[in-house]
Amino acid sequence: METDILPFRLGMQYENWEFDLKPIDSRIKGYDSYIYIKEITIFGIKPRKIELIFYWELLVTIILDFNNSDLPGVQKLSLIGYKQVNHYFYKSDIKINSQIYHSLLC
Repeated sequence: METDILPFRLGMQYENWEFDLKPIDSRIKGYDSYIYIKEITIFGIKPRKIELIFYWELLVTIILDFNNSDLPGVQKLSLIGYKQVNHYFYKSDIKINSQIYHSLLC
């Protein structure tokens, strides 16, 4: 299965997307949260929102927000390391994985 379906990977630098990001309130204290404003599709489906979380300008979390009706079409994300919580799929650095998981439950 193709693993490079998204333009971002954990550990990449903020500067790769600095002009494609809109700052939002931080989900986790001490980390910087942004909405990725460019349109992309994943398995032919456009996410409602893409949130990227950085720590010291390194990407530590990717959160993809989908419509419930689109979830069956993106289940393959779990095969490339994404975890599902409700209508979100996320991939996160192990250090904040638990915090991200709990923030998505609300």
